[in-house]
Amino acid sequence: MTEASLFLIVGIIAIASAVAMLLSSNAVHSALFLVVVMGCIAFLFLMLDAPFLFLVQITVYAGAIMVLFLFVIMFLSAERMPGKTSLFRWMTPLAVVLALVFLTVAAITLGQVSTTEIAPSGAPLVRIGNFATEAGPVDVYANNELIAADVDYGTTTDFETLPAGEYNLALFTAGTQDALVAQTVVLEPGTVTTALAYGESTPPQVALVDNNLATVASDGDARVSFFNAYGEDGISLADTGSEFDTEDTSVLLGPVAFGASSDSLDVNARDNMSTWAFIDEGGTVVFPLSNTDVFELDRDTLEFLVLAQEPTFEGTTRPRAFSLDTGTLPAFGSPVSVGRELFTRYMLPMQMVAVLLLVAMIGAIVLTHKPDYKPRKRRDERRKVSRPLTSVIAAQTGHDVVTASGQNSVEKLPEPVAEPQVEQ
Repeated sequence: MTEASLFLIVGIIAIASAVAMLLSSNAVHSALFLVVVMGCIAFLFLMLDAPFLFLVQITVYAGAIMVLFLFVIMFLSAERMPGKTSLFRWMTPLAVVLALVFLTVAAITLGQVSTTEIAPSGAPLVRIGNFATEAGPVDVYANNELIAADVDYGTTTDFETLPAGEYNLALFTAGTQDALVAQTVVLEPGTVTTALAYGESTPPQVALVDNNLATVASDGDARVSFFNAYGEDGISLADTGSEFDTEDTSVLLGPVAFGASSDSLDVNARDNMSTWAFIDEGGTVVFPLSNTDVFELDRDTLEFLVLAQEPTFEGTTRPRAFSLDTGTLPAFGSPVSVGRELFTRYMLPMQMVAVLLLVAMIGAIVLTHKPDYKPRKRRDERRKVSRPLTSVIAAQTGHDVVTASGQNSVEKLPEPVAEPQVEQ
């Protein structure tokens, strides 16, 4: 079964579950449908070769968060939502129309985009490498604009972003206006180029090398290529086995002529470069790559090597290899690729969507909230007593209270009776 068929099946299940989640009148059923949607999204991540995001989606969203949702639903006894007449009946057809418009736009967009080839896009990237033996430190200008200053021998600048187009690339002796060499170059959109100054002659020569930063064949692999600035033709990169100059030598890349670059080769990043070496046409080792502190393969990295002539204090030259490693593009759908896209190109849209979701959540709470209080009736706050007020006053003062009619409102207190005296 092809990936397109799996994508359609999983997508249909996800959309159907999302619709059922919205239409279900039972909150528990809605939560379970949402679990199915999360599971479908996790499966799509797995199809994109992103196992880390697949596990995060299952563990965090389909697991922990949905368990929390179910706990809150059961705790509030909100399994079944009461059937209430909607106060905004126009919202349902509006939501249907907006959903259809969104699906139409997404279908048109997907129909016009080809996903068979994924290549870097945008402005070209350029870096400058100085491997000219007699040039010394140089300043680099592009269309009379300084892009790199005081580039010493054996060093390479960082990648600079330039608009696509034609440039007059010129090298000057550092700190002076003495032009060493000028060359017209054309930078295409989406290209990654290394401009190398090389050679023992004066003026030096300039070569543009396209760096292949496409995704390596599989996880854990690296890519290797090299440029021959040594001065002789027929230089190759070979694996010499356990000892140099043995019959176990196998050529990896080459032979390459002077001033040219090799093709790229995808190798396993766990391979040991300590047995690799540059050899000439006769099989003699020109320069071994035995220094593992300098020459080491890293996964998802282009190991671009430059073999050049290095000047010595005695005024002579000796062969030396330089490592210009560069990270390749991560695999499509991998955590690195998704993270780069989210935190560079889609950071602002993500923040805007987060704000819209927050506003929508607050609006949903406001729209669904119905005041359930009723105006309280005013209570008769007059004080009620068990006896008339006049009786209370008379009992406290010992006098009858005379009403407006001149009659006593209460009976008089009885006269005190003297107690009989007992003779002794």
